[in-house]
Amino acid sequence: MEMNMKDFMKSLPNRTKKALISNGAYKAYSSIACVLIGLLIGFLIMVCLSPADAFYDFGMMITGGLKYYELEGFGNILATMAPLLCCGVGVIFAYKTGIFNIGAAGQYVLGSFGALVFALQFKQHWTICILMAMIFGALWACIPALLKVFCNVNEVISGIMLNWIALFFVNYSYQTYLSDIVDPANSFKTKVVSAISPSSVLPNFGADPNVIGNTFTCAFLIAILIAVVAFILMEKTTFGYQLKASGYNRHATKYAGINAKKNAIITMAISGAIIGLGAALYYLAGVEEWSAQISTSLPQVPWNGIIVAFIAQLNPIGAIFASGFLSLISVGSTATSQSVFPKEISDLITAVIVYLSGLTAVTLRFIPWIKAKLKKKKEGEPKEMALSVNGSKGGK
Repeated sequence: MEMNMKDFMKSLPNRTKKALISNGAYKAYSSIACVLIGLLIGFLIMVCLSPADAFYDFGMMITGGLKYYELEGFGNILATMAPLLCCGVGVIFAYKTGIFNIGAAGQYVLGSFGALVFALQFKQHWTICILMAMIFGALWACIPALLKVFCNVNEVISGIMLNWIALFFVNYSYQTYLSDIVDPANSFKTKVVSAISPSSVLPNFGADPNVIGNTFTCAFLIAILIAVVAFILMEKTTFGYQLKASGYNRHATKYAGINAKKNAIITMAISGAIIGLGAALYYLAGVEEWSAQISTSLPQVPWNGIIVAFIAQLNPIGAIFASGFLSLISVGSTATSQSVFPKEISDLITAVIVYLSGLTAVTLRFIPWIKAKLKKKKEGEPKEMALSVNGSKGGK
């Protein structure tokens, strides 16, 4: 006998039932719905542009990273995912405590600077390079935090301004007193880390580069570990509760004995350190080199990290899946017919998903109201049935 949905729900343990109808579950459902609708809209746009090529190229965008590039594509997806995930988690960490870290791009630039200088100039081990990237990112993130706490300067304004200061400072440094680690004949690109200091390159578990590519390293494992630690820190510790409480209402937490100013600075320092780590995981994996002349605009990765944060509904664990999805379609989009559908089609789909994710906050507000209506209706049904039965008896 077939089991309908109602019977299936009744058969589940109470703990599972609560998990399936919890607020976190609704956020997950809404994120999945946003992704599916975004893919559908992207597919319709592709059909409008070129109906003959739409089906094949849409399939390549979703599966091309694995199907077309095979294991090398898998390595590229993981290499792209690591910095995205770190940037997303860094933004989430700050946002959960009431701070919008839009200065992520500047912290990412300084993180890459710290990693590459200690790898190429001082030829340090990759662990030291990662540590310095985190310190550079944390120190740069503390500037808007200090301005916010002591001068009441909005972190969005100061963060945006510091992004450009970081970019121009790094480019100037590479073209002047750090010219030994760049190639002036090649747009001042930083030299290949593996050629200068092999110990500075992230380990790849002995994988064959000819099979899985040169970009496959332990970066994705480090990023996933950071996401899990950030989730535990925010949701399962007293320290995380104090940080979130300071973000909700710093005046109330002041009377509770919590130092809101110190917490704001610590929050931004941790957020900047995670974002700086993401930059180190990107450049020490050999995905690409920094070019001081061509890189006259801010890197796209930290901005995409903000997108990851909102697709994941500000959940570090959800950010793992969101960053993996964006990396999948980003690498897959390079396998499409570039003359018909440029790789920016993945950015278009991502933008649609982000706008839809913004609407989930509105949707979630209606869920308690809908639940209350359904509960009221369910409670009213037995009374109406009883009146109906009594009425029919009285008529006899």
